[in-house]
Amino acid sequence: MLSARVCAILLFVSFRFLPIVGAQADPQDVFEQGSDADDGQLPDEMLLFAAKEQHPLNPPSKKPKAHIAGRYWLDEQDHTGNARGYAPFLGNNFNYPVYRNVKSYKAAGDGKTDDTAALQNAINSDGSGGNRYKNEVTTRPAQVFVPGGTYILTHTLDMRLGTILVGDPNDMPVFKASSNFQGNALINGNDFATDGASGTTNFFMAFKNIAIDTTNINKDTAVTALRWGVAQACHLTNIRINMPNNSKGHTGIDLNQGSTIIVSDISVVLVKTNRSTKSITGGAVGIRNNNQQVNFKNISFKFCTTALAQSGGFTVVLQGAKVDTCGLGIDTSGAGQLASVVILDSTIVNSGPMIKFFDSSHSNGDRTNQIVIENLSHSGNNPVAIGMDGAVKLANMNNVDTWIWGNVSPGVYQTGKTVKTNRSPQLLSNGKYFTKAQPTYADWTSDKIVNVKAVGGHPVKGDGKSDDSASLNAILAENAKNGKLSYFPYGVYIVRNTLYVPPGTRIVGEAWSVISGIGGFFGNKDDPKPVVMVGRPGESGVATIQDMRFTVADIAPGAIILQVNMAGANPGDVGIWNSHITVGGAADTNVNVACEAPNTADCLAAFAMVHLTSSSSAYIENMWGWTADHSLERGGHQNIATGRGMLVEATKATWLTGTGFEHNTLYNYNLHNAQNVFAALQQCETAYWQGAGSQQNAPAPWVANAKYGDPDFSWCGGGDQSCRMGLAQNVVGGKNLFLYGAAFWTFFHGEVSTCYNCAPTICHENCIKHQARVAGDPKGLYWYGVDSKSADVMVLDGRENPSQFNHPGGWSPGGVIAAYLQFEG
Repeated sequence: MLSARVCAILLFVSFRFLPIVGAQADPQDVFEQGSDADDGQLPDEMLLFAAKEQHPLNPPSKKPKAHIAGRYWLDEQDHTGNARGYAPFLGNNFNYPVYRNVKSYKAAGDGKTDDTAALQNAINSDGSGGNRYKNEVTTRPAQVFVPGGTYILTHTLDMRLGTILVGDPNDMPVFKASSNFQGNALINGNDFATDGASGTTNFFMAFKNIAIDTTNINKDTAVTALRWGVAQACHLTNIRINMPNNSKGHTGIDLNQGSTIIVSDISVVLVKTNRSTKSITGGAVGIRNNNQQVNFKNISFKFCTTALAQSGGFTVVLQGAKVDTCGLGIDTSGAGQLASVVILDSTIVNSGPMIKFFDSSHSNGDRTNQIVIENLSHSGNNPVAIGMDGAVKLANMNNVDTWIWGNVSPGVYQTGKTVKTNRSPQLLSNGKYFTKAQPTYADWTSDKIVNVKAVGGHPVKGDGKSDDSASLNAILAENAKNGKLSYFPYGVYIVRNTLYVPPGTRIVGEAWSVISGIGGFFGNKDDPKPVVMVGRPGESGVATIQDMRFTVADIAPGAIILQVNMAGANPGDVGIWNSHITVGGAADTNVNVACEAPNTADCLAAFAMVHLTSSSSAYIENMWGWTADHSLERGGHQNIATGRGMLVEATKATWLTGTGFEHNTLYNYNLHNAQNVFAALQQCETAYWQGAGSQQNAPAPWVANAKYGDPDFSWCGGGDQSCRMGLAQNVVGGKNLFLYGAAFWTFFHGEVSTCYNCAPTICHENCIKHQARVAGDPKGLYWYGVDSKSADVMVLDGRENPSQFNHPGGWSPGGVIAAYLQFEG
């Protein structure tokens, strides 16, 4: 692979305001403050696992625990008995602790004891005296719970792949640096067990409900609270960061590398001590970004010198940002080949310019730093946008509808063009595109939680081999009827028939619990069936899913892995957060070892990843659909022919907030007669085995199926391999389509032997003939920030067919279209 949330998620980072040229506001007074954490602690958990003579997969005998007032329901679940999370691909190691409480590893959380080693052990432990570090990826997942308290760190705490580090949202714990802290970051999100140089294989890490405090470190020392150089399937949720006042060296979050998709619902603020709210001070930079592509959603910055500093990366969407009393909103001066920035639904008050960027309009080569500002509310006397020399590019104004600096198609490079984007009311809330934070159910008590492995009469194993479909279907139906949350402890839950998610369902996983389809029911590519089906056509209600992974356990050419049919009475009633689709690459599927041959004809592993049908309306945030190009463990190279990525035929309202689909045969995204669709950051990679040198030319080894709106590639010559490669996005017909931030990358062609750096298969110019396609005369298509790599035609539309050669910029050899408006009318 080359290339995070409560009902109101808060991550507070404090900053000292420093004015810059053009800044309008002086900072408010700043006061020193100590930790705002409550030193109260939750009761120590008993030993993780008691010795058991009974086989752990036998039906559970324990009754649900009684709720203890003030204790988070997650920690009250049965994590030691038969209903606990179980990692089934570790041989006979039945006692491996998926869930672990840091208190069981002697972390004190008393604000005095050095807890670094204890916390690291809680993250690293394999439960048998060994270490998870460099010891496989998908076989040893971990959910590490941190009760309330202050945990002192003297050295950097390293995250691990396959790990969710979660604090108590009702009593947020604090990780606080000691005065003699050694290191350049308190928390390091880059697991060096992978390719530490780039972070693009740092999959499946999450950090939730935890405060980070750097106030004991000298304010001018260069240090980062949270280094988040991670890849897809990672997320941050409800993090608060406290830093010292008047700092010139502290940074809140540094996305120093990687290929993540979204960072969301974060507040970067300073609050005075004489106010009723908590006092948080200090810092120099809010967020520093060098990630390949990212949607920064609902980020609030207050009293920052620079809110967002772009030190690199290529595609950025800043959605729903609030910039209050900051010297500068976005600084792209160090961003190198940055392709595009879309500033969407944002507000700036009492601050300097919203953005300072490099003006590439006179460049003879790549034209980088292309900017789109849409629906910006601005107050103050400063200009909205300035160049590197301070020259005004967009003067002071109260509201900006849509302002473009960069390539427009049809048309030419524009140096400040104002247009109107006619948004669909069905997608809006209070004049902005609707968003919804992932719920934590922090106020739910344990009597409202049902562990799916602890229901009498409905045995559920999650052992990676037993068919759990009948029991799970019965449990979900009962829980939906009774208003109960369905908790899936970690396991690999095999289903040989469709798992039906009825209206009224709420699902929460543990360390990305796995639902895996297998068997003849999913074997007919001409009559595909959903592995997981959310509602039936015409149904309405609530259905939410979070922290799950959906896959197939073997080659299943008739499997639609996730299908959504239902809608809700309100936006976001049907919602999916931080849940992912994988095909191959993991130890829990035979696809991992069955699809190594160069010819993909025998590996039609799944019909499609996701299908949003015409009756559906769903809010999806942070979803990664990955057809594996390599094995994360126990397997060789992966040459897998998953037919399709995400098919959207929905017409009511669809929100795709930070998604990515990769390495699929016909397309990664297909908007087929879809209506009222919003997408903020779509990330794609072409299948590595396609293109010049491949033994199959798209749509082969599949056959285009008109019933599912498949592209048939009839516009390509029969042997034109660069043309017969999967489309990043296929748009056919439809109306009211609002797309922001396309990161469409093609890296390799004919790569079938895990030789990513071998010259013969590395893509250069014109590696893929058509990166995306628009047909069927859609109405009201507004597409901003379209970025490609190694393409000839960026968008095949039968009209202008904008090429990368005429729109150079971004990830070299790359192309940038700031605004694609060919079908806006």
